[in-house]
Amino acid sequence: MATPLSPVSYRDALDIVFARRNRAYGAYALRREYPVNLGKALATGLLLIGFFVVLPRLLNAFSGLVPEKTVLYDSEIVLSQPPDVDVPPPTPPPPPPTPPPPVRATVRFVPPVVVENDKAPDEPPPAVMDVLEDPGAVGAVSQAGIIDAPPSDIDPDDFGTVIVTQVKKEDETYDTYGVNKMPGFPGGERDLMTYLGKNIEYPTLAKEANIEGIVVLGFIVGKDGSINDVKILKDIGGGCGKEALRVVSNMPAWVPGEANGHAVKVRFTLPVRFRLQ
Repeated sequence: MATPLSPVSYRDALDIVFARRNRAYGAYALRREYPVNLGKALATGLLLIGFFVVLPRLLNAFSGLVPEKTVLYDSEIVLSQPPDVDVPPPTPPPPPPTPPPPVRATVRFVPPVVVENDKAPDEPPPAVMDVLEDPGAVGAVSQAGIIDAPPSDIDPDDFGTVIVTQVKKEDETYDTYGVNKMPGFPGGERDLMTYLGKNIEYPTLAKEANIEGIVVLGFIVGKDGSINDVKILKDIGGGCGKEALRVVSNMPAWVPGEANGHAVKVRFTLPVRFRLQ
């Protein structure tokens, strides 16, 4: 009959595990003291939990036993005197109104009415003395005035519509929009382009710099068609403006422009295109 085995304790099991191992390494001591350390940690944790649970009750109990101290402060605040405020002086009364200038006695101008001769009334004009002595000519009440005073209360509508006409002077230079007939090159615009193409020489500097564009010239076509006062209004450089100025200055006489049936001087603008072939 087999003998029953007795239970093995934790220490005996630990000795069996470390029977052939180095017990001085440290693992043996840690495992041997593990139950004791576990009990200490559990007891410390329970004590801390109980302390934090009971602490608020203890504080409330002791706070009721300590009397509250009330501190009263008695102080006096002294305010300084307010600064002096400068009171503005009273506003002087406005000056009395200036009397209006004396009114000069005037006679109201009545614009004339144009009617046919047979319907016009044949009434003699009133005498000068009758007009001056009649108070109704100037108003219901006669009022004396100063002769040197300027006239007043004159209605501009009494004089009707004033038409101002401006006459052009013979020597005045017209713009292209102010003439009835525009000046032109002999033969028309096509002959003008042919003339410019034959006479203009492309400047060497403009060729080397590959300059192209439009040069704008302004000049005046006289009453006899002559070309005067030639100016460069827009230049593209490279000598193109000077070349166009030379050719336009040597153009033949144009057909002059006309205004109101008479030959007049006209300011003309001519664009000249420079393009490399």
